[in-house]
Amino acid sequence: MKVLKIFALFSLFSNLLLFDANAVTHEKFKKQLKNTKDKINKLNKNSSKSKDVNVKNKTTSKTDTTCRQGKNFIFFGKTDKYVSAVGPEKFQVPQKIMFSHFSFLSQRPDKNYFVEYVFKPNGTVTATNMTTCKSMTYNWVFKERSSRIYLSRANRKDIQMTIYFSQSSRYKYKILFHSIGQYSNCYNYMNPQCNQLIAETLLVGFRDLKENKSYAQLKDAYFVKVAELKKKKEQERLAAQKKREAEIKAREDAERVRREKYEEQERKRQEAAKKRAAYLSSPEGILESSYQNYMVIKGFYEARKGYVLQYVNRSQFSTARSQIKAIEKKLVRKHRLDSDKIWNKTSQWYKQKWFSTIELYKSSGTYNQRATGIVKLLIMSLNSTYNKVVKGGPSGMKKDF
Repeated sequence: MKVLKIFALFSLFSNLLLFDANAVTHEKFKKQLKNTKDKINKLNKNSSKSKDVNVKNKTTSKTDTTCRQGKNFIFFGKTDKYVSAVGPEKFQVPQKIMFSHFSFLSQRPDKNYFVEYVFKPNGTVTATNMTTCKSMTYNWVFKERSSRIYLSRANRKDIQMTIYFSQSSRYKYKILFHSIGQYSNCYNYMNPQCNQLIAETLLVGFRDLKENKSYAQLKDAYFVKVAELKKKKEQERLAAQKKREAEIKAREDAERVRREKYEEQERKRQEAAKKRAAYLSSPEGILESSYQNYMVIKGFYEARKGYVLQYVNRSQFSTARSQIKAIEKKLVRKHRLDSDKIWNKTSQWYKQKWFSTIELYKSSGTYNQRATGIVKLLIMSLNSTYNKVVKGGPSGMKKDF
């Protein structure tokens, strides 16, 4: 409009200069000046009308609140330390749970409106301006093992969207948009083949998509869950403690039973040993033990009979036979023992303990030094019993000088 005013004034004075100063009268000049003034006022009036029209055109984008109705938006600026426990950060792994539970609110630092991104399981994401309620829809997919998302639209290049939370020291609560370069993991902005930054916005908040809870309701639900978890852990702790105590008691009881059993067995063994010792010291026990020695000596005698190397020679066997007769005669006469009964009992013992061993020595035909040692002990034992029972024990040393 200023240009038009200047142009009008310039035309006026140009026209005036075209006339000869002597030819222009005072009245004619006044008339021309008035006409020019009217033209300028008319231009100003038209300019004012045109300005009003432009202002009207600029305000055609009206505020629309229908898309915000009934939605509980939660802004990070109005949260506290529990936001990481109830908000999207809790579900960063796996990411699919996070994107199915929450929407994300993005805002440019120089704008007074925010955009809500709602990721849907069907692979689409809707970005809605919460002031005008205008929306744009993209397709989206995850970038493996990261918080990066690929956004795509028909006939347009894909965009990489990265959401950062409080853990990021450089991009805390921010959303970065990149055009995808030739190298997907390269962010060197000086290299045109790398991903290039398109926009950086603020992550100002989120919304609970599952139950549309407010921040206070999310916290209350969290506290209830924490209390239940605490109660459950306490119950598990008490159950584990009870189990440990039961296991300790079971081990102690088992140890006590094992100890008592061992003590009982040891007591019985000692009693049996005492009884056995008492029996072996009795006339019947002495005769049975003598029968045992004789039977085994006879078995070894017969095993090598006719060989040059013998376990028991004829002289030793003859002595053993004489000794067992004398022992039997002495004990039966003195203590009225049933020698046949004791002999039959000893025969059963020999059959169980020694018969197969003696038969093995017989069949092998090999002279065994171990058998020789066994025979010597048996001959010594029978000889000791003979001296004790028949001769009354070892005699004292006779004086020979």
